[in-house]
Amino acid sequence: MDSSALRTKILDLAIAAGDGSVTAAELAGANYSLRDVGYTSLSYMRLIDSIENEIGVYLDPEAAIEHYETIDSVTALVIASGTGADA
Repeated sequence: MDSSALRTKILDLAIAAGDGSVTAAELAGANYSLRDVGYTSLSYMRLIDSIENEIGVYLDPEAAIEHYETIDSVTALVIASGTGADA
């Protein structure tokens, strides 16, 4: 999967992990900042788990928060952590 497709997949996973509290339009309006749309700690854990299950890349939940602030930073972390862009 190329980086654009990976980003789209992570966006979809982030919306699902938000359990109905986050929409694609809200994320777009917030420059895809999870923090700015009020993403909860539970949502972050769901997203991390979803990435591991759906993409096959383990992400350390203890990693620095800046890695989880935006869809782009999460995508970069997935690429750096495994084969996300190549899967």
